Amino acid sequence: MFKKLSIVLSEMIGKELQKLQITAPTAVENGASAPNTCGRPNQAVTKPISLDSTTGEVMVRKSTGKTKIRKGQSTEEYESQREHFFEVEKGPVCTPEGWMTKEGPLPRLDSDPDFDIKLKQTRQKLTSHCHLLYYRKSYEECAQLCQVLISRFDVLENRKKLEKEIQELAHMLQRCKSSI
Repeated sequence: MFKKLSIVLSEMIGKELQKLQITAPTAVENGASAPNTCGRPNQAVTKPISLDSTTGEVMVRKSTGKTKIRKGQSTEEYESQREHFFEVEKGPVCTPEGWMTKEGPLPRLDSDPDFDIKLKQTRQKLTSHCHLLYYRKSYEECAQLCQVLISRFDVLENRKKLEKEIQELAHMLQRCKSSI
């Protein structure tokens, strides 16, 4: 009896659900539905509307419902950014396993010309080495390395951009000194 009742009930619920018309807001104006949404609701967040194909400007709707216009990027800007990535930063970084424990960071910094401290990737590697020493409880070594890095970061250009990195190292130095 209960088995038959559950079957009848599920059929009734299925029929009622088919009658419902559920709609979700999209980035398309005038309430028209966007083509090719495959029945997925709220494509506004993931599907931008192109405003100007020459500049690449697009209009997107954020998850809050507000519309935002993303500015495009010219081909010259793209090429200069691409050239900087491959020529200056030497492309994507391949980090070998155990790179922090094989050698100290300072001898490599002094001897290797490719290990340029002006690059953010290099500075992040050096800061990561400080983190490693701190979490291995080598507080004296960590404090020495932090002092050297702070002095080297201070003399670089664009000190304002490096301020957070310097503050992080100074905080780590303070914590190391309090732990010694």
